[in-house]
Amino acid sequence: MTTDDVNWFRAPSDGDPGTLNACYNALDVHVIRGRAEDTALTIDGVEHSFARLLTDVAACAGVLRAFGVGLGDQVAVGSLPHETAVVAVLASARVGAVVQHDDSPGAEGKVVLAGTPDGVVLRVDGEDLAWDVAMRAGRTDPAACADVPGDAVLCRHADDTLTVLAALGASDDQKPVAPAGATLVEVGGLTFWSFGAPGD
Repeated sequence: MTTDDVNWFRAPSDGDPGTLNACYNALDVHVIRGRAEDTALTIDGVEHSFARLLTDVAACAGVLRAFGVGLGDQVAVGSLPHETAVVAVLASARVGAVVQHDDSPGAEGKVVLAGTPDGVVLRVDGEDLAWDVAMRAGRTDPAACADVPGDAVLCRHADDTLTVLAALGASDDQKPVAPAGATLVEVGGLTFWSFGAPGD
């Protein structure tokens, strides 16, 4: 893929990086082009269509937006069940946030998604909100895609950085490589890191 293959909101020109959205390129474009019921991702033998994944991602993004997460903000994502981790990364991309993959107790972000003995929670200002409650709330006000600069960062882990263009396969100088402990996940032409494990 080249930058010409990317669906830009505003094409780059004369030093302007342009704007785009990684989630839009991974999900929305496929639904718009009539592929809503096609398989976007298979996790543990369960197929997820572009439409279903888009519904879940937009709901999660709506929750992030409600908590004030926006362009350039950081969302800390710990080790989560694989499907939840995928939704969290795509939802963060949808609102223009940067995912910080980190399991440490001091992981920083406007919102922290963490696994607990009782399930996945969104931690905001020291308060926990259960994943299923958050997703029900998010479905009432799903988020649209934010305009993200073309040179933006999608994910970070320790010293590793994955840019939006590299994740879309449109960067000449960087190709997605999984950091230690991560797997590469591909959804609709977007390749990103997941630290969740199938079967979690």
